[in-house]
Amino acid sequence: MAHTPYDQQWDKAKKEFEALTGKHKPKESKGIFNAFGSHTGLSGSLKKCEKALTACDTVNSTDVKEGKKVVAAFLAASKDFSKAKKGYLEVLQKEIYAEFDKRTEKDFKTNYEKALKFLVKELAALEATIESAVGMYTQKFNEAEKDLSVEQKMLKNWEKNINGALARAAAGVAKVKAKPTAETYNELFPTLARDITMQLVFARKIEGLLADPDFFKKKLDPWANQSNANEPVKVPADATPKVILDHMKEFSAACKGVVQLVNSRTSA
Repeated sequence: MAHTPYDQQWDKAKKEFEALTGKHKPKESKGIFNAFGSHTGLSGSLKKCEKALTACDTVNSTDVKEGKKVVAAFLAASKDFSKAKKGYLEVLQKEIYAEFDKRTEKDFKTNYEKALKFLVKELAALEATIESAVGMYTQKFNEAEKDLSVEQKMLKNWEKNINGALARAAAGVAKVKAKPTAETYNELFPTLARDITMQLVFARKIEGLLADPDFFKKKLDPWANQSNANEPVKVPADATPKVILDHMKEFSAACKGVVQLVNSRTSA
């Protein structure tokens, strides 16, 4: 899957939020002049992460000195983003709690509440994806690991990689819940599922897991089948919200099983 710059991913999420809600942004909060602006540091830190990612990708693996320098810059930028994310989550959670208090029925969620939760998941996905990338480039310039095969490196960074895939899946689920249309659903699969099933293949060689990765892979395979254009990989244009949400409920349940698998890992 082609990489979309981190800051552009966030810009897209903001536009989707506005399209879902008809609102430009959550209310301003004390200490943050604009919940979507530069005062949170989100966009700026994501641009720094993207710049550092490009540098890490460009530097030759044999240039260890320069490599360690650009990885350190990437790590610093990722920490800045995590700090900005933490501050902005307080803004989002405040809005979510306010929406919860307004509920007239226990299980009824407004589009605004669903869209806010989508942003929360999107930020978590960005953070997990960046963390995985930092781990990958740390390996690239680690002299002790330079002779490892691609597979060996993937195995060493497996937990970060699968957590990134799971976080992106959670963001996708939140997005579809906020807008259960065929268009929204179909843009996610099979990529969303394949990112996870690929890591479950590697998991066969991971020590310390308390369950069989293939059990969970089999549950996700219906969404990951790249050669299948039928449900649940894709839904027809006239699919009802109920059909779409039922598919997402099953997909989400399968993902939760994978989360439990990852959390079951014991020290090898």
